[in-house]
This record gives sequence, structure tokens and C-alpha cells, in this order.
Amino acid sequence: MLQNGRMKTKLLLISGWAFGNDALFSLARELEAEFEVDQLAAEDILSPGQLNQMLPANQPCVLVGWSLGGMLALEAATNLTPGSMLVLIGSTGKFCSGKSIEDKEIPHGVPPAQLRSLSISLRRQPEQTVANFYKQSALPHAVIDQPANVGNDNKKLNEGLNYLGDRDLRSVAADLQVPTLVLHGTEDQVIPIAASEDLSRLLCRSKFLVFDQVGHDLPIREPVWVANHILDFWNTQSTGDDAR
Repeated sequence: MLQNGRMKTKLLLISGWAFGNDALFSLARELEAEFEVDQLAAEDILSPGQLNQMLPANQPCVLVGWSLGGMLALEAATNLTPGSMLVLIGSTGKFCSGKSIEDKEIPHGVPPAQLRSLSISLRRQPEQTVANFYKQSALPHAVIDQPANVGNDNKKLNEGLNYLGDRDLRSVAADLQVPTLVLHGTEDQVIPIAASEDLSRLLCRSKFLVFDQVGHDLPIREPVWVANHILDFWNTQSTGDDAR
């Protein structure tokens, strides 16, 4: 797709757990004047290497992931072409708290027992479980723009929970050289803001920004704010300035 006589840069926009590929349509609309936007559901790209195959070959792109989608984006970011950019919204390098494989404490995460409880609830009452998750994501506000027709493929949703429980991407983050914008809502009740701060400190070329009084649904609730910061960061990188 051409913009002012040139090809638009591709932007891959990956949703969070249980939200489906259309949940971020408002954010996509804010970005499509500058980018060629592809919307993806996190549960559809869980297979190893699947997201890597979607990255444009030998061309810079922008990889944007929210929550689970952010972890998938972070894992794939090592395969980005130079000149690309990563955006992590309400995400983390390690979802569950506890001990790492190096026997180091992970203080800012979801207790593994809580994730197991969510998985059990999903099997027993899938629709109610997803609805409750939407409410938790929206806190401290009410749910807005609830996506339709999601939560039906419980197998994929459970695979997403397994991914959240298993992955530790902190070493990936520590080695990553891609400029990265990290965005988080201060009232996030799904992924603590401290986890996102920890992730940003691991990344050597990151910028960390927060939105006050907004929870986990930041890209749904404040798409203009998110889009403006993505565009600003992209323009900064395009002019050759490093992230700070």
C-alpha cells in the first residue's frame, strides 16, 4: 500500500488473551493513515515460529503486542529487520511470580495458583470466565467495546494460558537491541505495572510511559493516546534518535 508515493510500513497489532483480533480496531484505525495494519488474535499465533513467518522479509516493520500479544511480540522481536520497532502494551517478560529457572525470585507477577484457577474456571464456565476477565481488564472502569464472538474456542484460550504460565522472556529482553516503547495503565489489575517497569529496565533501548487511572484495557480505552505515542516513537526512530 502506497503513502505519498512510497510503501507504507507494515504494523502487526496483536491482541491480548481472549480479546480476539478485532478488539483493537479503534487503535488500528488511528494508525492506518501511517501504517499498513494487520490485526491478529494472540491465540491464533501461539505455534512456535508462527509470528516469525508473518514478519516482512528484509523490511522494517512495527510489532505491537498487548498483554499475551506483547509476550509473543517480544519473543519474535529478535527476528525483526534493522530499523524495526517494538511496542509492548500492558505486558511483561514473565507472567507468573515465584522462582525463575536460575532460582531467582520473580516478585511482580500473577501467582501460579491464580492462573491454574483461571484455567479450571475456563473449562467449567467458559463464557462467564471470559466475561469476568473483561471486567477485571477494565477496572477501575466499566467494560467498553467488548469484542463479539470470542471465548468460544476454549482449546486455544487454554493454550494461551499455558503459554503465560510457561514463558520466561526476560533473557530475550535483556539481549534485545530493537527500540521498544513500553506502555502501561497505572491501575492494571491483570499485569502489575511493576512487572512492566522491570521489563523496561531489562530492555537496553526502551521508553516507558504510563496512563493514569486506566487499567489493563489501555489500548481499548485510550486508543488515541496509544497511537500518538506509537507514532511519536516511530518518527523519533526514523530520524535516527535512540530510545532513552
